[in-house]
Amino acid sequence: MPAKGQDMQKSYYIARLIGPVLCTVGIAMLVNPEIYRQIAQQFLATSAFLYITGVLLLTAGLTILNAHPLWTPDWRSLVTLLGWMATIAGVWRILAPQYIPFVGGGLIAHEHFFIGVGIVLVAAGGFLIFKGYVSSAGAIELETQHE
Repeated sequence: MPAKGQDMQKSYYIARLIGPVLCTVGIAMLVNPEIYRQIAQQFLATSAFLYITGVLLLTAGLTILNAHPLWTPDWRSLVTLLGWMATIAGVWRILAPQYIPFVGGGLIAHEHFFIGVGIVLVAAGGFLIFKGYVSSAGAIELETQHE
């Protein structure tokens, strides 16, 4: 089992990768909700997109879970949770693609769906950016002093 410092480094690294992506997508949804509604409608109408994104989500989720299988009483559990969410979403899209348009169509039909999702993504992404880039600077400095 890796030392706690190695686990923390993995957490910071993954937060630095995921945080900016979530934040960027969230901001884009807040700025362009109608364009994202059109994209979602096109996406849900194409089985090939559903399948390909399922494979990509499953791969990304399993990558996170293999590198970061931690359930801790701090922020790092969010990284693990995102890995599980990606894995489950990927499996769902691969095994039951016929249900995705029904569920997704119902969600995107709500007027403020993309505003709500955008807010959640900006909040989660901003938090991970803070943890990965700002708070990790002090932690990395402390680790190098103890070596």
